[in-house]
Amino acid sequence: MHPLEKRNLLPEDLKPLKNIKEYIAQGGLEALKKARAMDPNDVIAEIKAANLRGRGGAGFPAAIKWAGVRATPDEKKYLVCNMAEGEPGTYKDRYLIGKNPYLVFEGMLIGAYAIGAKQAILGTKDKFKSTVARLEQALREFEQQGVVEKGFLQIHLGPDDYLLGEEKGLLESIDGRQPMPRFFPPFMVGVGVNATETNPTVVNNCETLSHVPKIIQNGAEWFTSMGTEDTPGTVIFTLSGDVKNPGMYEVETGLTVRQLLYDIGGGPRGDKEFKAILSGMSNRMMLPEHFDLKIDFGTLRNAGIGLGSAGFIVYDADRSMCEIAWMMTKFLAVSSCGQCIPCNSGTRNIMEHFENLRNGKGSQNDIDMIRDISGRCTQQTRCFLPQQASIVSQSILNSFSEEIQYYAENSDTCISDDLVVPKIQDFDEATSQFVYEKDPKEFRPEFDVLY
Repeated sequence: MHPLEKRNLLPEDLKPLKNIKEYIAQGGLEALKKARAMDPNDVIAEIKAANLRGRGGAGFPAAIKWAGVRATPDEKKYLVCNMAEGEPGTYKDRYLIGKNPYLVFEGMLIGAYAIGAKQAILGTKDKFKSTVARLEQALREFEQQGVVEKGFLQIHLGPDDYLLGEEKGLLESIDGRQPMPRFFPPFMVGVGVNATETNPTVVNNCETLSHVPKIIQNGAEWFTSMGTEDTPGTVIFTLSGDVKNPGMYEVETGLTVRQLLYDIGGGPRGDKEFKAILSGMSNRMMLPEHFDLKIDFGTLRNAGIGLGSAGFIVYDADRSMCEIAWMMTKFLAVSSCGQCIPCNSGTRNIMEHFENLRNGKGSQNDIDMIRDISGRCTQQTRCFLPQQASIVSQSILNSFSEEIQYYAENSDTCISDDLVVPKIQDFDEATSQFVYEKDPKEFRPEFDVLY
């Protein structure tokens, strides 16, 4: 283990827990017993004092979600764990579950108790076969040990859609429909809604809920003694791309980007320096000028970039940012669910203009049109996907203007054979290398009529 790593959630030796007996021997379920002996409001107060911020991307305080849903007069409330993990460059939730699936279930039960939930549901993708098997084994053991009555904890298996990870899309999938985001957020319209019941629902990320047992067991002061005041505790990073030591690393927040890249990541994979980092589809490109910033939600946001779900895709100086812009906007375009025309047409049009530049057929008009479309494709949409396309495209245009301008003025192409959208399928621990999925699916033919 590198000296800068701090393993609170991941096992110290990174050996997967084999069964619930091993989990209990390490102090597992003590936090749940402690929480159930507390007033639910005191449980929420402890999470608030710890300033636990969501690790799924936005960094929203978990206690605010919990308190808001608990305060509603509705009879039925739900807690949902979002483990869809479809973001390119992210594998930390599946890695965590592979090591210790018991922690997230204990966190879910504590959260469900705190808000007065009727049921707790973990949503993930059916294609994550090994992860699902680990979860199903852990759930059986929880029920066999009498930790939870049968049926209270459930696992929902959804399709391989990027928008399954959007919380409103996940709730739609749980309710038996396609993951096409709703208008209203989960605390207003939750699981199993009908004409008379809104069923307020808390949706938290897998890593977020895994922190909960540790906080309840050790206290908020223990948690806030690590990391920064803005973002206490630890974060699990997925470090991929042109870096020497790719993998998952749990560290205290407050580490600098440079320490993560060079001390833990080992520096560039080849002989070229780092050029940029994409830290999530909702964030602007992170440049070398940002490498001495401390890593927490507030610091990176104030610098105009972001932490996201801590999936850092690293690119060196050999990479074409025009090619990267085309790949990422294509990923978002094919991921659009098609409900909102500004998104569905706007994201595709942005991608098409980058495709012209990439293929040596571009002009200044393509750059102008990307700026124009990305400024208005975000209007009247149900989710953040078109904003993602706008942020990524404008960030690359602004940060690498000379490079993009070159392809507008010349007929050169920037097509790469070894550059892919890093949708991570697996991680080979023996070689410390990621296995990536094939290129993202093509456009849905049912929506081609819009064009």
